[in-house]
Order: sequence, then structure tokens, then C-alpha cells
Amino acid sequence: EVPEKGKKAYEKDIAKIKKYASVVRVVAIGQVNLCKIGQKKAHIMEVQINGGSIADKVEFGLKLFESAIPVDTVFNPSEVVDSLAITKGHGFEGVI
Repeated sequence: EVPEKGKKAYEKDIAKIKKYASVVRVVAIGQVNLCKIGQKKAHIMEVQINGGSIADKVEFGLKLFESAIPVDTVFNPSEVVDSLAITKGHGFEGVI
């Protein structure tokens, strides 16, 4: 929930996104504490929202804020997924 003090600026930013954005994406963070794999750093993934108008996409993304989303609601079994990744970029460092 947005405090009253920043609500006007928040609504202004959302209106600007609805007016000028061409692609809507949300940042999803995995809950690694629920997976017993011994990892502490969370997985971070940017997910594009498709379907409908930009305003519909923004409203859908806003409904997802601060909520847990099960994997099976996003992905189907045996579904092909496009992925984009960034490396740490150490280049030619180390033994070659």
C-alpha cells in the first residue's frame, strides 16, 4: 500500500507508464529459502507481461506486487522458454 504522502507521485508515475510504455515487464524474485538446496542468494528474473493493452498489462502487474506466484501459473510442463542472461563479464581473466 502506498502512503498518502507519495500517492500522487505514484499515480503520476503509473499514468506515465501506461501512456509511454511499449513493453511491460515485472521483476520476479525466487524464494530460495523454501528450496532446500543450500543456496542463500535469490534468483532474480524479469518476466514480460503479454496480452491486452498496455494499461491492462500495467494493472495486471500491479496486482502481482508483493504476492507469491506458483511456478505452474507461469509455466506449463514441457513449455519452450526464451531466456536472456547477463554474465559477470570477467573476459579473459585467469588461466587460458
